[in-house]
Amino acid sequence: MELGAFSVSIPVRDLGASRAFYQKMSFEQVGGDLEHYLMMAIGAMEVER
Repeated sequence: MELGAFSVSIPVRDLGASRAFYQKMSFEQVGGDLEHYLMMAIGAMEVER
């Protein structure tokens, strides 16, 4: 069975710190404006803040 796409949204107070945290785990920024929201991905997994 193939599952469709889904995303996980995690509220944070500091997008810059959150981006740095996920980049240390090899996530890359794939979207967002770093002021209101940020999208990070690693392989097929994507996290939205």
